[in-house]
Amino acid sequence: MVTSLATRATVPAPTAKSLGAARARNGVSISETMTDFRALFAAADQRLDIDALQSLAEGWAEGAESAPPISCTDVYTGLATRSYFQRRVHELSVFGPECSRPHALAIISLPTPGESRSHCWTLLARLGEVVEHHLKGTGASAMFQDTALHVLFAVTERNLARLMECQRAIECLNEGTPGQSRIKFYPLPAAPSGAVPQDSVPEAS
Repeated sequence: MVTSLATRATVPAPTAKSLGAARARNGVSISETMTDFRALFAAADQRLDIDALQSLAEGWAEGAESAPPISCTDVYTGLATRSYFQRRVHELSVFGPECSRPHALAIISLPTPGESRSHCWTLLARLGEVVEHHLKGTGASAMFQDTALHVLFAVTERNLARLMECQRAIECLNEGTPGQSRIKFYPLPAAPSGAVPQDSVPEAS
């Protein structure tokens, strides 16, 4: 796209169509896709190429039809899916939070189950209920993966207290022993220049 704008007055239809399809596959809405497309021409100080805009929309429509459905909720825990959680981390890192408060990523690592490498589905459902109960009203997003709870939250004393309560409640599930989990914090960068790639959510250690 950039090369086309820099070397010619119009954008080839296949180029615009390919961009639209890629945006659809990554879950970007048609409205946001078209807004970004217009912004690109404005930044290049060029008039909008209407034909290229139509090709962009056609590519988006075709990409949306072939793309797998994007779910925001994990079927086992009722918490966020990995892809949705990564997107939230990416958005906050690039665009900043909606409020003025800094955000952080907390990872609560739990002991590995003794009988199997993963938690049974009934325990996962109970874990999801506990997390939603303790974090309700905080605006936090939570994801459970690889025996660890990942929480993206605005850093306030109230939210930190609720997070610690949530940690203790999770430890007590399935006759667990308090004090067996570990928690680590990763502050999110405040400036857009410190963006976190979508595939680099820290793993529990």
